[in-house]
This record gives sequence, structure tokens and C-alpha cells, in this order.
Amino acid sequence: MIMIRMYICVCNAISERQVQEAVAQGAQALSDLQASLGVATCCGHCAETATEYLPGGRYAEPALDLGGLAPAVVFDSQEIRRRVAA
Repeated sequence: MIMIRMYICVCNAISERQVQEAVAQGAQALSDLQASLGVATCCGHCAETATEYLPGGRYAEPALDLGGLAPAVVFDSQEIRRRVAA
């Protein structure tokens, strides 16, 4: 099986799938992607592409009808440590 992985942020090795997962978990703005993944925190060349995956962007997934429920936000242990240390 051949797997093709597209990197959105080469500096931080952030893949398209990681950005899509962050958006599915509730990321609404570039600042959310920066905080959770580190996208566009080095050279910044990926910022425009990353924002295209956010709601309303060219590569955004269709919105799910959650029946009025807010999406759950899940942080990994590294993210929690970063936030506590800040």
C-alpha cells in the first residue's frame, strides 16, 4: 500500500491529516492551529495553506450537524504541559 502524506508545515513536520484532525476537534482560527500544532510558528509560509482547512476555507470539510451540541476539544499531554508552563 502506498501512502502519500502532504505536509502543510515543513518546518514543524505538520501533515494535512493533523490539520484536518485539529479542525475536526474545534480549531476555528489560525491561532488555534498554532497553539495546538505549531503550524506557522517558524517561517510562516504555511499560514495561508493552513487557513484553507479552517471552516469556510477551500479545503474545509463539510460541517456536521451536531444538533446544537458544541464539538469536544481534546488536548494531548504535550499541549496541556505547554499551556500549564505558559
